[in-house]
This record gives sequence, structure tokens and C-alpha cells, in this order.
Amino acid sequence: MLAKKKCVFIINPISGVGKQKDIPSLLKQHLDMRRFEYDVVFTEYPGHATEIAEAYRDQVEYVIAVGGDGTINETARALLGSEAVLGIIPLGSGNGFARHLNISTNPTRAIKQLNQSQESLLDVGFLNGHPFFNVSGTGFDALISKRFADQTRRGYATYIRCVWEEITSYQPRTYRYTLDGEEVEDTFFLIAFANSEQYGNNAIIAPQAQTNDGLLDIVFVRPFPAAYVITFTLLAFTRQIHLSPYVEIVQAKQFEVQQLNDSLIHIDGEYVETTDKTLNISLRPQNLKVLRPN
Repeated sequence: MLAKKKCVFIINPISGVGKQKDIPSLLKQHLDMRRFEYDVVFTEYPGHATEIAEAYRDQVEYVIAVGGDGTINETARALLGSEAVLGIIPLGSGNGFARHLNISTNPTRAIKQLNQSQESLLDVGFLNGHPFFNVSGTGFDALISKRFADQTRRGYATYIRCVWEEITSYQPRTYRYTLDGEEVEDTFFLIAFANSEQYGNNAIIAPQAQTNDGLLDIVFVRPFPAAYVITFTLLAFTRQIHLSPYVEIVQAKQFEVQQLNDSLIHIDGEYVETTDKTLNISLRPQNLKVLRPN
């Protein structure tokens, strides 16, 4: 008989819209106890998931993040350079990273997927030294991350409300960068640094992005007229955003860009307060072990 795998479930009690309270009972019902033995720990403050993962990473085989992309980021960053493997039960508002990995957003199904999962090595992006696993960026999406973080009610509806309240009044920012040996200074609605394909809820910002191809997709979105908002949204949700005349996507292992206005960035959907105007983006191939559905 094979030895059971030790794991810890790190649960963010404020992720998403309240499903996290059901996780302990769902684990008892659906986790394969012939394969796993586990602890459950709830986070109590921002950054706590990182501390918990650091405490457990040398004691267990699997560290399971239960929450949204922010919780996943906090957990995964503690596992870099260790033998521990990241698992995911997505309970966030968007769940972009989990969706890219084909992990179900239904908690029961996600637990059952863990029973049949396999280990995979994924790339890790870095923005000014901060690791990211899904999509980070500067511009409009960072502003929405800031607005969303200030809301008392979570969930997809709240996120969409923040978008619609800001999209018509947002002033695009100016950036300077070098690409293919040429220095460029231009104005953009946003610049996304994509390790995976989407922000969340199947809003695809980088249709060709893969988490194991050794490259980041840098997505430049130019300012577009208000009348184009619906078209832009439809293109994002039908995997065709790269066909927009306002979008350019390049692939790179390293990229540097200067923000010539205010500093406005997010890392995996979480707004980051910073005064850094220069953004250094890089990639470490196959730097994180992850459990994926088999």
C-alpha cells in the first residue's frame, strides 16, 4: 500500500462569495483519504498564506491554496525553490490561473480533481522581484484592482461594476520602453504581462500564452473610443482580442518599461502600492511545481 501524501489546505476566509466555509466538510466527503492526510489552516491577515506555506513546505508534499489568485500568489511564492507542490481549490472572484490550468471552479469537483491530479512544472514571472503566476500589469487593470480591493462586497458583479464606473473616465498612461532595439514612448490603456491566458472569468487577454513555454506575453492595449468597449469585451471573451487593431502582443523572457505618469501596477490581480516608475519583468522557466487535473 502506498504511503499517504501529507498536505495542508490554506483557506482564505474572505475569498469570493462565501464558499470557503464549506471546504472542511467537503474535504471529509470527497478527498481520497487513501491517498492524502491533511491539515486545514485559515488565513487571518494579508500575507498570512505565505507564512503558513513557509512553515509547512518542508513538512508536507502538497500545499493547497483555497481562494482566489491573490491567495494562490501568496501561497505559491513560498514554495519556490522547495520540493513542495502547489495545489489549488479556486474560490476567488475571477480564478484566472485555475481556469487556465483547467481546474474546476466548483469546489466539490476541484477536490475530486485533486484525487486524480498529476504534478507539472510551470514558469514563474517576476515584476520588480515580486513573483507572479497568472497575469500582472500596469494601467487600467491595475486601477480596477485598486478599486476592487476597496470594496466591502466581493464577487464578479462587484468587479464588473468597478470596470464600468471607471472605463469611460480613465486617462491612459504614457510609457517608455525598448523593443527590438528601438526606444518607444507611447500612450496605452494598459500593458499586461501574461504568464497565462486570462484575468479570470474567461476574459482572455493573451490567447496564446502558456505557463510552460519559457516566455511571457506582453500585451499592449492602445486607447480606444468609448463606442469600441462592447466590441473589445466580446473579443476578450471569444479568445480573439489579438485581432483587435488596438492590441499588440509580443513574447519575451525579459522586458523593462518606464511609467511616465503615476505608478499603477497589479500583481496577479492584487493592487500594489509602489513608487517605482521603472518596471523590470522577467521569467524563470519551470520554477514551480503544480498539481493539475489528470
